[in-house]
Amino acid sequence: HFSHEHPLILNEEKKYDVEEFGHCNGCLEQIISGGPYYCCSECKFSLHKLCAELPREMEHPMHPRHPLTLLARRDCICNICRREWNDFTYYCSLCDFDIDVICASLMERKIEHKSHKHPLITLPRPASLFCYACGTEHKGIFYFCTTCGLFWINRDCASLPSTVKHSDHDHPLALNYSLPHEHMKFGTSCDICSEELNEPCWFYYCAGCRYLAHVNCATS
Repeated sequence: HFSHEHPLILNEEKKYDVEEFGHCNGCLEQIISGGPYYCCSECKFSLHKLCAELPREMEHPMHPRHPLTLLARRDCICNICRREWNDFTYYCSLCDFDIDVICASLMERKIEHKSHKHPLITLPRPASLFCYACGTEHKGIFYFCTTCGLFWINRDCASLPSTVKHSDHDHPLALNYSLPHEHMKFGTSCDICSEELNEPCWFYYCAGCRYLAHVNCATS
């Protein structure tokens, strides 16, 4: 593949190594639920099959004047979602116009996320919506459930790490998608900002210390 110096091997099995190949080096999204992906046996590099097979050049309705060329690495701000970006980018050198691969893709992307029982579909274009995961309004790429119609998570929350370390607490904090019932009697305020934790928002949690934190507080 043009983006990597070593040969890539196609893996179509259900199992994958989260530690080794947890994120795609093209779109930065997680390789979730065993979707086909390419990986390098010599280093920690992987690509979704979809990302690895993206066309090197494309025409896009958001920039109809010139074709866009796929670059493997480019520090830029996406002209669609306004997000800082430095991985697979479609670029027009004549206009200095950039679109990250998520915004550029005209294909429907479907993922399975362990926070939800149904597959999630990527919205075809950036939107400003309330995120079910962090409980705040975001502008950008969202995944949503067409089965429920009530579950929306933004791209950043969909890729949150399963554990984090925070300077305010000695132990690792694990990502949880619902508040444990046994914790209700101890209070449900964030131990970092002291504000209330409202379900159904996600949170980081230390079970041994009963320490709770908003996802935004724990990752800031």
